Amino acid sequence: MPTTIDHAEPLEATAESLLGPLPANMEQLSQLLLAANAAGESGQTLADTKGLAAAELHGLYDIALSLCDQRQWSAALLIALQLAMHDPRNARFLFLAGMCLQHMQEFQAAASLFGLCLIDQEEPIYVFRMAECLAASGAFAPAREAFETCHELCRGRFELRDMQDACADALTLLTSH
Repeated sequence: MPTTIDHAEPLEATAESLLGPLPANMEQLSQLLLAANAAGESGQTLADTKGLAAAELHGLYDIALSLCDQRQWSAALLIALQLAMHDPRNARFLFLAGMCLQHMQEFQAAASLFGLCLIDQEEPIYVFRMAECLAASGAFAPAREAFETCHELCRGRFELRDMQDACADALTLLTSH
């Protein structure tokens, strides 16, 4: 049965009408990655080559967020991964896919996506989530380094005091590893 929100058209149909078929298996996902790579080599995003407007992508982002609110991580991930492949420099899309993977306990893949978010901007939340996933996957030394980086990024920013405290707590826990 298709997933819906507030009697809207099925989410799968909405995403597929803009992005094409959602990947059903790893072969289809790899084909989409190849298309995204080819578009990137020509200096465009896959969204550019398909003529997708930013508003269309952001509308799908909102749909994926709604699915996350409903804890439908797998359904949200399908859309988030498509969005990330269609606009691979958009940190919001990468972060959303990373969050879905983190909730699905796919920590190494999530850490990689959070790391990609850092290419254009070093936001503390990207580093923090990456550190959490690294620690959860048993990569303790890189996790410590990431928590230390996040702690420094939060320094002097009152609104990030809780995140800085969480980094300090995680560093204390990681001293035994």
